[in-house]
Amino acid sequence: MIVNGSSVTRYNLKNKSLYTLRAIQATLAHYVGQGWGDVTEEKILMKLISVEIKRQVKVENINLAAKKRSEWIVNHWDLVERRSEPLHPLHKEGPY
Repeated sequence: MIVNGSSVTRYNLKNKSLYTLRAIQATLAHYVGQGWGDVTEEKILMKLISVEIKRQVKVENINLAAKKRSEWIVNHWDLVERRSEPLHPLHKEGPY
């Protein structure tokens, strides 16, 4: 299906940006409201787009939290080093 000049299938949603997905979703909602095209297929795509938007937002939040934590560690290394326990090698137990 072509929406906003872009080919949209259930298989290429992961390749679209959040901005593009939201624009496509709004266009599809308009099409459904007007009863244009294959409403069932449009509703399925809208639901899949919602899932993909939520996935991408969660990934962005995880990446942002990791970046902030990394920056904090670099900026507060002396504090981190004082809190750290010395590393000890793992001891093997059992016959192996």
